[in-house]
Amino acid sequence: EPSMVLLGHKNGFPVFDVDWTRDGRTLLSAGGDGTVRLWDSQAVGPYGRLSNIMTTKNQYSKPKVGGPSSTSLSSPAIPGSKAESLVEVGGAALCVYRGHAPSTPVWSVSSAPSGYYFASAGSDYTARIWTTDRTSPVRVLNGHVSPGVNNVAWHPNCNYVLTAGDDKTCRMFDVQTGRCVRLLSGSSRGLNLVRVSPSGRYAAASGYDGVVRIWDLGTGRLVNELRAATTAASSSTPRHQQQLSSTGNFSEGMIHAMSFSSCGAALAVASEDRAVRIWDVRGAGNHLSDPTYFAAARGADATSSFGGGNGGLGTTTSQLDRMPANELCRPGMRVPTKVFGTNGVNVMDLKFTKRNLLLAVGNY
Repeated sequence: EPSMVLLGHKNGFPVFDVDWTRDGRTLLSAGGDGTVRLWDSQAVGPYGRLSNIMTTKNQYSKPKVGGPSSTSLSSPAIPGSKAESLVEVGGAALCVYRGHAPSTPVWSVSSAPSGYYFASAGSDYTARIWTTDRTSPVRVLNGHVSPGVNNVAWHPNCNYVLTAGDDKTCRMFDVQTGRCVRLLSGSSRGLNLVRVSPSGRYAAASGYDGVVRIWDLGTGRLVNELRAATTAASSSTPRHQQQLSSTGNFSEGMIHAMSFSSCGAALAVASEDRAVRIWDVRGAGNHLSDPTYFAAARGADATSSFGGGNGGLGTTTSQLDRMPANELCRPGMRVPTKVFGTNGVNVMDLKFTKRNLLLAVGNY
């Protein structure tokens, strides 16, 4: 059973996203009622106080335990009995933030790594930046050409905010000016998730086509695509041919969750096929943007949009043998290092801890 239930979003609309703030005590929630709410998880009672039980003291009786400074009543020592709690468990609602267009849901909320600031994204073409001590936004981030701005994420340096929308693009905004400084395109369908690597160099976004795309934020180039193959080649096939032969058979479906490991070496992805895949994303940027790497993976006759034609080098056995196993395939065909199946349950969210333990939650 939950240890605390936070009630406050109105009209029976669902809560679409939550995020802890830096202090680990307060929590942000985004709901279908068009609001973002701030909660104190350590305060007790609906208004952050104990129940109305006062202590009594007179010259004929001893002081009783209870009241604002206590959490339980004194009782006779009866075997098997438990102390009666005076705490109204429920948490405290601290603030309500309104600013998105009326009658539109807020899909995502994200607290800045530095604290104090947070960002939200809604179904009104915009993302917004807020401070915890003001109920109105301090920046309105415009640029998406479709109403649905589905996800928002902070860059680790706190100077940029990234958004993913139904217009098939990710956008990176400067927090100081509110201007879009990077337009990350290349997706064939709308995007519903965006994550930034711990190093701040790469952004990964996923959408409704089951593909994770990785961009280099320094150049804005699409440098890799992660696709889950539905069929595998025979085990007797040579190692480099086995990777190159699994083309064209991909698992399509919306990706529900993504999370970078704290070290930035792994990316966990949960998709609609009820599986969690772990991808090794070390060196992911040296896939499409490097003509030499492109020629070694695709062959000397392949045309690279970055290299301006022939990559310049032919494919040799020694080159393929020197490549890591998960990078032998052509661009967009990297192989996950680990696949975890579920018992017919969709995984709706993933989170790596600081010790690289992966937490998952599903719709059981």
